[in-house]
Amino acid sequence: MKKSLVAAKPIGPSNELERFFGDPPLLGAERLEDYKSFCSVIERAAKPADDIARLLVRDLVNIWWEIRRERLIKVETIKQKQREYVSKTMFPNRADLERERLRLARVEDEAPSMFRKKGEPVEKKQEDPISSLAQAYLHDDGNDIEACDRRISALESRRSALLREVERRNQIVARDADKAASSIVDAEFTEVED
Repeated sequence: MKKSLVAAKPIGPSNELERFFGDPPLLGAERLEDYKSFCSVIERAAKPADDIARLLVRDLVNIWWEIRRERLIKVETIKQKQREYVSKTMFPNRADLERERLRLARVEDEAPSMFRKKGEPVEKKQEDPISSLAQAYLHDDGNDIEACDRRISALESRRSALLREVERRNQIVARDADKAASSIVDAEFTEVED
């Protein structure tokens, strides 16, 4: 890869641009220090060649930040669905208890020796994390998990387009700098007498 003769500019937006960015897009417990650190890492890696590329990189940072947030939302949505499934199966409602009591009464009449004696402890159901995770996905009635996936996918498409645009912009700036450098003519000067 050809190295450009473009002078190295400081990373991050120029001071003229910084005042237009406003506050970072932070929500909930997101911390400004984390955002700034993340922004700095991405800007160093992208190496924006001019202010236009810097604007694109800032958009890129914000999209990556949104993807991160959306993935955390998806995880919390899945955990909530798991808790809902477990609470439904581990703690049956009144109608479920009544049906089970009637079923057990019929079975007990048929085979009384199968049943525990009075005073014996009742076994609690154990949660199966894998099963409850699968049930969380299967019973995603509101399609909340799928909606998170769609939002993540849309953000990833925007991120990819911005990455290509930053690269294209950096190549244009480098090519223009190379043209300017190659147009310098190597000449010898002599004195002219008047």
